[in-house]
Amino acid sequence: MYDRIALMLSQARRMVNVGEMVLCAALLMVAGTVSAASTQQGGLVDVGLVVFDPGIPADQSTHSQRGIFPEIRKAEAKYMPVVLRQVLIESGDWGVVRVLPEVLDSSELLVTGTILQSDGLRLQLRINARDASGVEWLNRIYSGSTRSTDYPVSVPGDPYLGLYQQIADDLVAVRRQKNAKQLTTIQDIALMRYAIQLAPTVFGSYLTQTPEGRYVLVRFPAEGDPMLARVIRIRNQEYLFIDTVDEQYEHLSEEMAPTYNLWRQYGAEQAIYQGEYKERVASRGAQGRRGSFTALEQSYNTYKWSKIHEQDLDELALGFNNEVASTVMDVSGAVVELSGTLDSQYSEWRDILQRIFALETGLPPAS
Repeated sequence: MYDRIALMLSQARRMVNVGEMVLCAALLMVAGTVSAASTQQGGLVDVGLVVFDPGIPADQSTHSQRGIFPEIRKAEAKYMPVVLRQVLIESGDWGVVRVLPEVLDSSELLVTGTILQSDGLRLQLRINARDASGVEWLNRIYSGSTRSTDYPVSVPGDPYLGLYQQIADDLVAVRRQKNAKQLTTIQDIALMRYAIQLAPTVFGSYLTQTPEGRYVLVRFPAEGDPMLARVIRIRNQEYLFIDTVDEQYEHLSEEMAPTYNLWRQYGAEQAIYQGEYKERVASRGAQGRRGSFTALEQSYNTYKWSKIHEQDLDELALGFNNEVASTVMDVSGAVVELSGTLDSQYSEWRDILQRIFALETGLPPAS
């Protein structure tokens, strides 16, 4: 019952504002007493897409040479999971697909990524996917290149859509190799891992971990277990906040897309021109003719427009990376206002939920 409500909420994000989220929280509180059995989605595994690692080298002197603009790269690290999320949702092969501000180890399927290259001409991502039991589904590098016909980019759209589709295809290929019992076990392990985080003394014996780091389900709480019902309610309230964050990521991505795509187009044109220029230089002799005025003018114009859109995108990236809009949430009948960056809000919300669980159960707060 609860997950069906959560799925409906996730898929209707664009129609939900903060005030409505408070009302939804109250509805989810009522649904929080459902049994563990009703949280299963018939094999539809939930996916958590962690904000990508921007892959920015510590050595700042290499940034210009590698075409890396840190603020833009940080924004890309949040933009790209939103694109992948949409591809996964449209496939219809998954349960709820969320973009996570940070790693949530108890995710049924956790997908992480690192940006290895992104310059408008070429995108290279390292993608890792691992389910709650610790089994690795994917660990490979995906590469994509653009052509002149890929620009200008229509919105909504992405010049590397094929790359994201390949990731989605590879994930669903692994999922289809697993039977219904295996998928249900993954869901049960995910729930138990979350329960152990909240109450290790109560649920610690329900899972065991192999020397290789795999999680094995030893037993599962009985139907209607009140402690598990509290865990499910707390987890669902955490998901409610993630859905709110997810909506903000999507909104910011939509705002960023037009300027970002234009910046990628100029980046691609500049990369092509620089490559052709190097080939021309290499083919000349020591006494060869220097570049023509037309070539120099073209180079300058490409550089000029690239810098203009880099500045515009930098402004958007700063807003994307330093989002400080407050988020209003409802918990146990009390309205809580969270402030700061989305990452810090998420950490604060998790801390609040853990303290509420400790107060309700009389257990010591989890470390």
